[in-house]
Amino acid sequence: MSQEGRSYRLVLRKTARGPVIQFRVSAPEMRESTLIRMGGKKASEIFDEMVGVLKKHGFITEEATSENYRAYRLKPEIGPVVGGYLVLIRRSRDPSAWIPFFEDMVTEEKFKGAHALLSHALSLSEELSKISPPPERVRMQLSPKVLDSVSAGFKAIVRKLWGIRKK
Repeated sequence: MSQEGRSYRLVLRKTARGPVIQFRVSAPEMRESTLIRMGGKKASEIFDEMVGVLKKHGFITEEATSENYRAYRLKPEIGPVVGGYLVLIRRSRDPSAWIPFFEDMVTEEKFKGAHALLSHALSLSEELSKISPPPERVRMQLSPKVLDSVSAGFKAIVRKLWGIRKK
């Protein structure tokens, strides 16, 4: 799927198993699909922090809100960056520990080249998932094995490149 003409949505769904962040993409004349799903105890907190930063910088617009569902449309230029960030933090033991770095990655004030790096994390995940697609029971387009692998590799790159250390 080419990057041209894509639209991106960031969604928080509250399910019986807890909150789930979904990163969705749609292209012209194609159905919307979920690229990344991320659950866990801190999913709501992470989502709220991300939305706050994106609103502050004008990268997001509210689309739908209910008690169990919140959706936001992302500007096309920031969509791959947000997707790459979700790939980066997806399998962290404490994904909320990465939240303080999100704003600096989105604005590129402190972390020069963050947009390119995070966009590449997402596109690499997409390309590798074409080679090794997810099982049918997985309700997302990108393979969890691929996402785990790319996440681990890009965490190492980010730590070396920008000196980010665990607290």
